[in-house]
Amino acid sequence: MSDRGVTNDDGTGGARRRGRPKVIPEDRQRDHVVETGRLLFLERGFGRTTMDEVASRARISKQTLYRFFANKSALFAAVVEAHRRSMLALPGDYDHLPIADALAAIARLDIGAEEDRERHALLEMAFHESVAHPELRQTILVHGVELAHEDLTRWLERRAATEPMAIDDPAGLARIFMDMVFGASRPPRPGEAEPTEARRRRLVRCIGIFLEGVLPR
Repeated sequence: MSDRGVTNDDGTGGARRRGRPKVIPEDRQRDHVVETGRLLFLERGFGRTTMDEVASRARISKQTLYRFFANKSALFAAVVEAHRRSMLALPGDYDHLPIADALAAIARLDIGAEEDRERHALLEMAFHESVAHPELRQTILVHGVELAHEDLTRWLERRAATEPMAIDDPAGLARIFMDMVFGASRPPRPGEAEPTEARRRRLVRCIGIFLEGVLPR
């Protein structure tokens, strides 16, 4: 029987070559599937995306896809987890930076306008489709917001242990910082990219206001 037209799990098409097949580490293959899922969710929405389409676009077998993710909801949860670092860059090594510069890096102050638009697009899609798929809001909360909040809380605790800061409630302050930063970084209208400098000015001001409350006078 001919092997022509077979799609291989290494992402290549055509006839399967003789000899030992190329082995791709599972973590890389999984990351590729997550990125493929993200692009399809943005392109087609959660409701219209199917696992068959994900397998086809990622050029893997359905068996391989289901080995990584039991269903589309599990894949979306993985997309949200990967996406959270685009919103708040933690975990990360910022201990060598002054506190204002560290918070700017965590808040991704210097992100470009197009990347900023793309990272908000996933959240906009999920909230739009949560009317038909209410589980999406919970997925974003559990696999995105809460994990980011835990990361920031731990970072503030470590930072407060090395320099004078009025951080009596790290979890509460982490929530305040996230509310300020995410509110300030959201595009004025869905789907639009805001000029980078306008966004940057607002975030710098947010960070300054936050530090007024936690640094000694």
